[in-house]
Amino acid sequence: MTAPLAYFWGDDVLELRRAVERFARGLAPEGEPLEPWRPDPFDPGALDELAMRLGTAPLFGGGVCAVVAEPVALLRSKADQDRLVALVAGVAPGNALAFTEQAGGGAREPAAASGRLREAIAQAGGVVRHLEAPRAGQLGPWIATRAAELGIGIEPAAVALLADRIGGSVREGDVDRSRQTEQAEASLQLLALYRPGGPVHRADVDALVAPSVPTSTWAFLDAVGGRKVRQATALADALLASGSPLQVLVTQLHHRLRQLLEIRERIADGAAPSDLVRTLRLNPYRAEILARQAMAWEPSDLETAVRGLLAVDLASKGLSADGRRGAGGMTGPLALGLWLAECVAAR
Repeated sequence: MTAPLAYFWGDDVLELRRAVERFARGLAPEGEPLEPWRPDPFDPGALDELAMRLGTAPLFGGGVCAVVAEPVALLRSKADQDRLVALVAGVAPGNALAFTEQAGGGAREPAAASGRLREAIAQAGGVVRHLEAPRAGQLGPWIATRAAELGIGIEPAAVALLADRIGGSVREGDVDRSRQTEQAEASLQLLALYRPGGPVHRADVDALVAPSVPTSTWAFLDAVGGRKVRQATALADALLASGSPLQVLVTQLHHRLRQLLEIRERIADGAAPSDLVRTLRLNPYRAEILARQAMAWEPSDLETAVRGLLAVDLASKGLSADGRRGAGGMTGPLALGLWLAECVAAR
């Protein structure tokens, strides 16, 4: 790095924060530390304040390290983009400027609107870095490494259980992993207080860390597709408790069941799972999974399940089966549970 500029983006909240802290420390390894300042990017005067505070070199003491979270809010127009790019080039010696962008869902690319800003930082010699949360199977090694950094002794079995309690074994790509490392670090610090000097045992994790596995819509749809009613019911409860709208789940269920019905008909006509990759534009892994799910149903059962979703949809909107508002006492979640028991359970 040859310029006091940085752009960190990704879906790991803890690592975004730690990256900014390391960036600021690296600018003043032995001198006066920089004063952290977090302007509000939604403030109409944010660009003016940034230019004022960063454009003047400090006379005494450390300078300012401005940390702008979600800078896309500053890039509303081309004129704003021009100003921010010019501001990046005009950071006075002794000051620093860092941007953080939280990209959900493991996005591989940051927002397109920030492209000019990232390019300007990279060309000036600043840091542009992607920080991705640990995926399935990676949280355990992350916990072991972080525990060593914090000087916390922990047994491998305890690491494995802690990772599992936080959702490290969940493989679906739609889960929110943004705070898993934050949860893991907080749990490590709690366990260190409980077992000072260590090592932390598996039983300690079992006693102190409650399960907080993130919910997955994909897992729910796969459970329904595989006619695993108990698993689907538990996942549906978790999704609804986490705020997922029932109407959205009904739409996704309808799409999945219609997809399985089409695949079931194609297989009955002699199509192989490999044919589905081309005709339905699926990757081979998903094509194989969906083919197995489709064969778990009779076409008539799929049609009945699709029709049965109408009652769930009406109940989710406070309507009875005849479409009258407020008529009937069936709630949306209850209707979904009844649908899972009556239409999804294998005969």
